[in-house]
Amino acid sequence: MHRLVYFAVPGRGEASRVALALSEIEWEDVEVNGEQFRSMQEKGELPWNMLPVLQTEKGTIAESSAILRYIGKFAGLIPDDSYEAAKVDEFIDGMGPLARGLDTTWGISDDEKRIQMRKELFEPEGVCGKSLKMYDDKIASSTSGWAANTSDMSIADLKLFTEVFALFSGNYDGVEKSVIMRYDNLMKYHDKVANDVRIKNHYSTISKEDIRWTFLPDAFKN
Repeated sequence: MHRLVYFAVPGRGEASRVALALSEIEWEDVEVNGEQFRSMQEKGELPWNMLPVLQTEKGTIAESSAILRYIGKFAGLIPDDSYEAAKVDEFIDGMGPLARGLDTTWGISDDEKRIQMRKELFEPEGVCGKSLKMYDDKIASSTSGWAANTSDMSIADLKLFTEVFALFSGNYDGVEKSVIMRYDNLMKYHDKVANDVRIKNHYSTISKEDIRWTFLPDAFKN
């Protein structure tokens, strides 16, 4: 039995949740709150003092990308071709600036300042805005339509799809839905992934009132 431990939000654990669901691994989705998280830190249960972690029979795996790569092998989401596999890793590692940019806003308690800073981050010249433009360009240059230009969906797609589009769910004040709609290629990519039968089936029970509504087909249609 594998146990994925993370908060009750998509965040950096959602891609691994989807990969686990697409695999044949027996697993449990363990959602924790802030108090439980701090307790795990105090008990030394987190290898790098962060979530998510994946608890396996052999031990605990930390770091979201390492977890995703581990699960991806079981889910058939890592290419057999060495070059394609390396390009998947490249794409995943290249996504760091977006998350790090948003991370700088979590400690801002003043609502007005936090919202203003997030808006600036997602401006075209902001760190997050530049990241979105880069993803948009990479999708435009992909002949297959998949994030890392692989022949089929990979873990890079799970990471891009869940981590980018979740930002525009309304759960993050100051990050407006209109921002992502500036990027035509990312919008087309959203349609491709959300309508893939594997993803569509996974989110088939999700309503538009759910925090994961941005993963539904036509989520960004006016």
